[in-house]
Amino acid sequence: MRCPTLSTVLLSIPLLINCSLSLAATKRAGTLPANDGSVILRMCKGADKVKALSTMCHSYLNGYIDAAHYFGKGKTPFCLVAGDKEKLPTTLVSWIAAHPEALHQPAGAVLQQALTEHFPCHGKR
Repeated sequence: MRCPTLSTVLLSIPLLINCSLSLAATKRAGTLPANDGSVILRMCKGADKVKALSTMCHSYLNGYIDAAHYFGKGKTPFCLVAGDKEKLPTTLVSWIAAHPEALHQPAGAVLQQALTEHFPCHGKR
């Protein structure tokens, strides 16, 4: 049996390290916890007072709304009209306060429930 040379071993170390790091990153990425209602509440609660929170809250909501329209092929259980997006942070904070169980539900489910309840379509599309 032939032993590898020192140069072969040294050249293979970066490859092994890179593979190990990639596997570790993949494992970590798969185990990240999903956002829940408490995350939305923290972002949106101070949105009217702190610009950074306002930006985070509105960005999160816009991303959810865009995804809901895209994956719903333009049909969602909620309908927003001009001016509704500006009211969303306050509406969500009030809705979550009235539904404390939402703090531990997935963020997407919380948003869908709150938006459907507060902004029903009633023939609007």
